[in-house]
Amino acid sequence: MDASIQGMAAAILLLSTLTAASPRGIRTSLARKPVGFSRGFVRSCARSSRTERPRDVHVSASKRTTLLGLLASMTAYPVSRAGAEEAQIAGEPDDPEKGMTAIERLRERQRKALGQLEAKAEKFSYEDGSTTLVYPIGALEDMRVRDPVVRQRLASPGRGGSPKDGFPYFVRDGFTMKMFLPDDFQRSPDGLFYKKMLNGDGGNSPKDGQKVTFDFTAYNENGDQIDSSLRKQEPPSAKLGLGTIVPGVEIALKQMSVGEKWRIIVSPDLGPPTGPSTFFSAKQFETFDIELKDFKTCTSKQTAFVTTEECV
Repeated sequence: MDASIQGMAAAILLLSTLTAASPRGIRTSLARKPVGFSRGFVRSCARSSRTERPRDVHVSASKRTTLLGLLASMTAYPVSRAGAEEAQIAGEPDDPEKGMTAIERLRERQRKALGQLEAKAEKFSYEDGSTTLVYPIGALEDMRVRDPVVRQRLASPGRGGSPKDGFPYFVRDGFTMKMFLPDDFQRSPDGLFYKKMLNGDGGNSPKDGQKVTFDFTAYNENGDQIDSSLRKQEPPSAKLGLGTIVPGVEIALKQMSVGEKWRIIVSPDLGPPTGPSTFFSAKQFETFDIELKDFKTCTSKQTAFVTTEECV
């Protein structure tokens, strides 16, 4: 018997065991010819189902444990639980009064626990219809147990895998972003999440119209570096208030003193413009490390047809 026939036979056995279905039900399902099997094989299965009498199916406790585990792995909402709870649920009877199986009751408990965790999260909504739920980084383990989307993200090394030390951790779930923040991050009135990494000279902060010089390193949602002024060995300079700097970065620079270094999280509404004419193709959360090197006040002077700028 080749591998495909063995697979079909195993599927029929599993179906009859799980549903306690009669061979008549199996014969009905085999009336339509399965793709890849000969008509002779189908007829032989139907013939055997006519000769055998239906009988009650008894599943032992050990088999029931195995089947419950198999069912959990096949459901669209994966079941995750501690070892003690798994051992308990394997021997827990169904509840016919509520019309729920043991696995369904476990799922219901998980959904309620997930709802309680999400209720504790800070929620921010944006004009494009997206939502951000902000959790402390310490809630990540509880969410891994309760939330299948978080669990899948943590198990995907190609998409970031485990969180990196000192960085936020992002889990995208449709139009909702679940962001797990280290404890030392704060949120400014402008909606910018930040933490101070180095103190500056304590002097004034730059204002619109002044020219700032700063170093930056940018990271994507996975915590991978995507750009840095340190590679060019020359910090960029730009005027504030002209829209030439990423809005979230500009908000931070206006609150920093010279020598100060911040790590900021730029949400899509504070990020750069997207589209075919820009470097960015999609709206994403980005993390920036920025350090204010200097800022100056610049004035323009025109001599004949030449305009010069002096910065002091």
